[in-house]
Amino acid sequence: MIKDIISNEDVKEFFSNELKRDKNSGTYLFYGSDMTLLMEFAIYFAKGLCCETLDGDFCNSCSTCKRIDSFSYSDLEILDNPDGITVDQVRSLGYVSSSSSYEGSRKIFIIKDISKMKKEAGNALLKIIEEPNNGSFFILLNTNLNILPTIKSRSIIVKIKKRSAEELGVDKFTYDFFRGNNEDIKKFKELNIDLQKGYSYMDIGKAIKHYSDNEDLESKINIYKGLRDFVNNRNYLADIDKIYFAEEIVRNSGSRNILRDIISYTVEILGDIQGLQDRLQMKKMMRAPINMKLFFINFFLKI
Repeated sequence: MIKDIISNEDVKEFFSNELKRDKNSGTYLFYGSDMTLLMEFAIYFAKGLCCETLDGDFCNSCSTCKRIDSFSYSDLEILDNPDGITVDQVRSLGYVSSSSSYEGSRKIFIIKDISKMKKEAGNALLKIIEEPNNGSFFILLNTNLNILPTIKSRSIIVKIKKRSAEELGVDKFTYDFFRGNNEDIKKFKELNIDLQKGYSYMDIGKAIKHYSDNEDLESKINIYKGLRDFVNNRNYLADIDKIYFAEEIVRNSGSRNILRDIISYTVEILGDIQGLQDRLQMKKMMRAPINMKLFFINFFLKI
């Protein structure tokens, strides 16, 4: 039920009020720094829209709620493309939106990372949400509000704030280590891993390669430990060591998303020190088509 959701009391109140309005369609933009948390709240809202048992809420126990949780509900579509939702995906979404629902009276479309959409795809989406079909609800997810103004203006904007260390049941060190990431902290609490135990920056390539192949939390933790070890020792390292470190990162990364996370994590653990603005600018450059090897060498030589 809505009252059982942890954190974001204002969002919970919004959910309750919005669901009671019993609308025929709608477009919502959920934004915040934690994409996994945005997805969690999108699923809560989807259950509230479709629950068989409760009006203006969700029961978490009916067949619909359970199938939405497992992403097996026929009237739930999730669009997720690390490189950006394509215009063909949006057109396909438009076709599904215009057809009859399979199970209930409402169809839910969750679209992740809409800021990565190309202009053509964004314009195609705009046409759909300008005049949505009855029963169609669009939940757009993004880590910021840097999206097409026309899409933003046609959406109900909902900010989802990170859960606090207290709400997640961890100490400050653990919270900061994972940057308050909701999913990572939940997984960590199920494992017996010592965050204080060291991991050499020289072995970061092994951790990245293992994470690229398996996406397991322990390897991700070792990547973060390796980055912290490098930052702590950077003033004692020769340029050749920094170059090797950068090359190991790029050589073993299986996706650009891993590289983005490495830059983001490094920038955050460096904190508010001289040169931070330059590093933040470099972080933004990760969105553009650039030579990754040269980018990372330049980045780690400068810090």
